[in-house]
Amino acid sequence: MTRVRDILGPFFHVAVCIHHIYAIFYSNKPKDLSQVIDERVLNMERFAPVYFTSWNMVIQTLYFLLAMLYDILHIFTRQSNLEGKIQLYKGYIFTSLVFPCSLFVSAMFWSVYSINREWVLPEVLDEYVPEWLNHCLHTNIVVFLVIEVLIVNQLLPTFKSAFIGLTILSTIYNTTFLCVYFSSGKWIYGLFYIFSWPERIAFMCSNYLFTVMIMKAGIKIQSLKHKLIRTTLQKKVKNQ
Repeated sequence: MTRVRDILGPFFHVAVCIHHIYAIFYSNKPKDLSQVIDERVLNMERFAPVYFTSWNMVIQTLYFLLAMLYDILHIFTRQSNLEGKIQLYKGYIFTSLVFPCSLFVSAMFWSVYSINREWVLPEVLDEYVPEWLNHCLHTNIVVFLVIEVLIVNQLLPTFKSAFIGLTILSTIYNTTFLCVYFSSGKWIYGLFYIFSWPERIAFMCSNYLFTVMIMKAGIKIQSLKHKLIRTTLQKKVKNQ
């Protein structure tokens, strides 16, 4: 089983990197908006770097590039100090950022989309965000996440250290999000137009708590997986 993971892992990481880089490239390629008057389309282009979906894609891409580097070192320079450090870093990034942020993005997007898609992806944007790209950004990220959990045994950080990393990211993002509103007078998510200020603050706080809960669940899931692997190995040793 370990040999299978060692073989499939590198191919999987390369495939995900290609997927993500192409999705990011397509999302950011120049668009002719000279004849566009719909403000929602113009705002999508203007505020593209501020969407949390964009942040999450960058975080996932950096993680999988790091995973690729680890695969290369693992194959050609086994047990090197650099390999150990990268394994430690990617375990931290995956647990504290990739796992909670990716699940949050997918769950929040599709939940709001099912209620009223105009709040997150207005129909007028379909010409610029085709269905396949939408799934790359909001669906495939979870598929890749599940596969990564199944085939890779991460070095898990403590909950405290992971909590600090996630909190720092959330603080930076929410500060950026609010600065965009105060500087432009526009909310990048239509949902915020229907909220009062107390509701906006409550919504942002609940989103943060939701990501923390996801992160804690991710640590629990991976810990149970590690425990199951240890138990299986111990049984094999006893049976030999």
